[in-house]
Amino acid sequence: MKQRLVEPRLVELLHRKAQVTETPISGTFELSPLCNMDCKMCYIKMSKSKQESIGRLRTKEEWIELAKEAREEGLLFLLLTGGEPFLVKDFKELYIELHKMGFCISINSNGTMIDEEVIEWLKKYPPMRINMTLYGASNETYDRLCRNPEGFTQVTKAISLLKENNIQVKLNCSVTPYNKDDLKEMIDFADEHDLVIQATSYMFPPLRKDESLIGQNDRFTAEDAALYGAYIGAYQNGFDNFKAYVESGELSIYDLNDDCCAIEGEGDIMRCRAGLTSFWMTWEGKLLPCGMIPDNGLNPWEVGFKRAWQNANRVVKEIRLPAKCAACSKKKQCKACAAMVYTETGTYNKAPKYKCDMTNYYAKACRQVVSNIEKEKEGEYVEEFI
Repeated sequence: MKQRLVEPRLVELLHRKAQVTETPISGTFELSPLCNMDCKMCYIKMSKSKQESIGRLRTKEEWIELAKEAREEGLLFLLLTGGEPFLVKDFKELYIELHKMGFCISINSNGTMIDEEVIEWLKKYPPMRINMTLYGASNETYDRLCRNPEGFTQVTKAISLLKENNIQVKLNCSVTPYNKDDLKEMIDFADEHDLVIQATSYMFPPLRKDESLIGQNDRFTAEDAALYGAYIGAYQNGFDNFKAYVESGELSIYDLNDDCCAIEGEGDIMRCRAGLTSFWMTWEGKLLPCGMIPDNGLNPWEVGFKRAWQNANRVVKEIRLPAKCAACSKKKQCKACAAMVYTETGTYNKAPKYKCDMTNYYAKACRQVVSNIEKEKEGEYVEEFI
């Protein structure tokens, strides 16, 4: 298993230059909230009837026109996501047209719809990467978490086809109460197939799907999120390395997205790329700084991409993060981001208690994981919870 994908220095340099000029060099097109799976903790998935009650899906031509406007403003790196993008009508034609426009395209997918037919056109127009979520190590787990009893078989076939045709794959792994027992097998699967896997035990509250779910999701307790965050560290880095890390005492939860960042001080501004060099375009027509924050973004199909981007940039500059976090001795270990603060509390000026608790339990969780793994090696009983 590869530890992580290392961003090329050129990409980092381009983002640094883009930040100076506030250029939207990177963007996400969220094509649809519809999906052929129904994962219990999903932040976006809707039924067709609910989607239609909110708004219509955009046409291929509308997305292409938006892409042209965004390209004029500097867009280069484009992520296509959903829902499940391969479920979208005319996705093949849209993807090929965007590819011909010169974008460096990545695709987020659950992998269940990638078959031989799809591979044929992906080979001709290869993406930079397919980001595929791995939800378990068996069909039983996929059925329990995603309500898809054939999911693991479909995903493993897709991974084999992509690798055989030299299309880069990265695995994402959301660890929940429904697939926690598969964690080691999922990481071993990545190792066996020489794939990067980025796992997390933290699930954002799905405010994009239901604004009433502030601080709520079908997820671990904070204690168990810390415990399985520690298991992620142990399994990904090897037990000896993890044990040395725990004994060093410099513990921080490092199973989060590399683009996320810590809250650094009272009234501090956002430090990630959201709204500075990147944007998230929702299916219903909001251009947001970050896809996890249900902010009131402008609709570029109504006001134009440039104005909508300028609004997202302004929104980010006005965000100030919790004063309480500035005085916290564990702020560097916590790494709470603006989206986390907002979805956990409904505002930017309250500390996210769930993430605070998760961070406070983490050191104890790490020590327990070391003890548990040592006991497993000796064939002894292992405690399930902290």
